[in-house]
Amino acid sequence: MLVVRFWRRHLLWPLVLFIAVALALERGQFDLVVADGLYALEGGQWALKNHFVTSSVLHDAAQNLSRIIGVVFLALAIGSRCSRRLAPYGRGFWLLFAAAAGSAIIVSIIKALSHVDCPWDLLRYGGSRPYLPIFAPHPGEYPEGRCFPSGHAGAGYGLVALYFFFLHYGLRWKWLGLSVGLAMGVIYGVDQQLRGAHFLSHDLWALAICWLVALLCYWIAFHRRT
Repeated sequence: MLVVRFWRRHLLWPLVLFIAVALALERGQFDLVVADGLYALEGGQWALKNHFVTSSVLHDAAQNLSRIIGVVFLALAIGSRCSRRLAPYGRGFWLLFAAAAGSAIIVSIIKALSHVDCPWDLLRYGGSRPYLPIFAPHPGEYPEGRCFPSGHAGAGYGLVALYFFFLHYGLRWKWLGLSVGLAMGVIYGVDQQLRGAHFLSHDLWALAICWLVALLCYWIAFHRRT
């Protein structure tokens, strides 16, 4: 019964919610609604595309921070094999590293296979390409985009794995872990939307991928053999 409840809470309901929101965004073209609003607020241009805060701090420096966090997770995982103090958390550290790395890899693969353009490439926002829904076929008359899903938001949402880490080691901290991952993803995602690099749905898909990867890593680390 507990197993069924776990999968219902952590796989079924999140998946249902994701599908519902993704369909709503696609059917209602809310990507365009949000992007139109941001574009108008910036004066009919992506004025924040190369701004120091949005570009250098919240994009470039944030990318470096995410890499550092990944290295820290890896160092802790390796160190758990040598340190008695870290040893009890070894599987958890590997969970964190595998979830962050796995999410980044999967997002990168999907980006390489997608045809979705960045908002700043679209005619609607001063670019040269027409808007295509995520699953619409590409006409082949111009180069395919590589902007879906959001890799930058995914770097933040990869930290939702902290929820599963604390779910195993410190139950009362699980919501804090989830909040950290969600907050990082939202900050990174909003930054890229302000720059014209991604639509809202790109961030949603990145979150879904990161959550599913973290869930899979949690199951492998702690429940595969039970």
